Amino acid sequence: MHMLVDGQWVAASNGATIDVVNPATGEIIGTVPEASEADVDRAVEAAVRAQRVWEQTSALARAAVMHEFAAKVRANQRELAELLTREGGSSLAENMDEIRWVAEATEYYAEMGRNIGGRVVPSQEPTLTNLVLKRPVGVVAAIAPWNYPALLLSWKLAPALAAGNAVVIKPPAETPLTVLRLIEMLNTPAGVVQVVTGGIPVGKHLAEHPQTDMVAFTGSLSAGQAIISSTAQQVKRLSLELSGQDPMIVCDDVDIDDAVEAVLWAGFTNAGQVCTSSERIYVMRNIYDEFSRKLARRADELIVGDPMDTSTDVGALGTPAQLEKTRTYVETARALGATVLAGGQAAEGVGTFYRPTVLEGLSHEQLTELGEIFGPIVPLVPVDSFDEALTVANDSQFGLGANVLTTNMERAWRAAKELRFGQVWINNPLVDNDAGPFGGQRRSGLGRELGEEGLQAFMETSHVSFDYQLERKYWWYPYSRYSETMGLTDGRSSGFLGGHAGAVAVPAAAGSVEA
Repeated sequence: MHMLVDGQWVAASNGATIDVVNPATGEIIGTVPEASEADVDRAVEAAVRAQRVWEQTSALARAAVMHEFAAKVRANQRELAELLTREGGSSLAENMDEIRWVAEATEYYAEMGRNIGGRVVPSQEPTLTNLVLKRPVGVVAAIAPWNYPALLLSWKLAPALAAGNAVVIKPPAETPLTVLRLIEMLNTPAGVVQVVTGGIPVGKHLAEHPQTDMVAFTGSLSAGQAIISSTAQQVKRLSLELSGQDPMIVCDDVDIDDAVEAVLWAGFTNAGQVCTSSERIYVMRNIYDEFSRKLARRADELIVGDPMDTSTDVGALGTPAQLEKTRTYVETARALGATVLAGGQAAEGVGTFYRPTVLEGLSHEQLTELGEIFGPIVPLVPVDSFDEALTVANDSQFGLGANVLTTNMERAWRAAKELRFGQVWINNPLVDNDAGPFGGQRRSGLGRELGEEGLQAFMETSHVSFDYQLERKYWWYPYSRYSETMGLTDGRSSGFLGGHAGAVAVPAAAGSVEA
């Protein structure tokens, strides 16, 4: 496949390419260009030109383009999901949902973009009108991750387009094919949306380019820190969704079988390769034995295998590196004294498959020290009280998402108020809402995606003070006239409100006595 630069599908200027490998089979399923710096420069320059035109396009016309795109995505859902399954390794069922979410996010922002343009605020002078205008940031560098390349791109692309920005996309090197196919379906003017494919150097040059006005990135903490550092001198707008190590609290008032299914899904969907996967499971001690036994049994029952098979629950890990990272985590946990209750080994045969794994025996402190897992591993930790569970859940450098399973309303509301995370899910883990903001606290990121906040992230704010007549103001020079108007020359109180130019002098009330 080729990449899209200035309205043309092209190879890299230096002829370099990257192979795309199916992690479930090890087979090469495609080849994409490895863009050069010159290719990135050309794309950004085209974006600068195109953005001026796209900004002047009406919100209604922009929405029509986005709705057309969403309709094509829906019509080709199965094709796109199968392509995503082949390059990413996750199950077909999960990828059918991912493609549906792409269409839904696009439709949501198509309409929101027609509704948000600014506001009128009260003015301090009778001839003034004060406007708050929302304008696009400019050229957005959108860098998507390999675990949800289509969905997490749409969370950037849809609001950016709705706001009037041009977007240069850098898809993940591991999973670029679905992104390229999606952009083939998007009918924007040349240069408004472009795709430059390649590895880390391509993303780095794009993020640091002096003519990109914003970087929207989802990925690891270390990569986010590198972006912050490399763009600091430019004071560039950033939207960063970074690592997580999310807790799940299982209370003793729940149906244990239902709680097991909730943890199973929160820990093993997409083989645990979700930024909001539940990676620290705090279970109240009085139900711990029964819960851990049932969870281990159900984990062993999950079907691991061919992600194209509709009966598969857990597909392949995204890359051989992720498989090795998962193996290393389990080996390290065992060395620290952990017991494997389920899984704990790679599946036999070809592909990057690893059995869903349940661990116990690690302390809270050991878990936080080991850091983000990003694989099919669920560690269990018993706790003696709900207060203890809240304390250890909050005790983390990350603050992306937290889950609580409880039927007790007091506990639920305490969790909502006391857990310091960007998302708190009560009894329904990992469910996102296009209308609700998504993002992290602490080291889990900067800014928010989704919701109105997700659109505002791609907008600049201008305050316009508009006076419909030009006449001399009493607070202009000479100050002798100002002093006379304010009654400062004869020692009287000025009655001046607000302490800034433009405030209105308040006359003395009828019948009042002046000093």
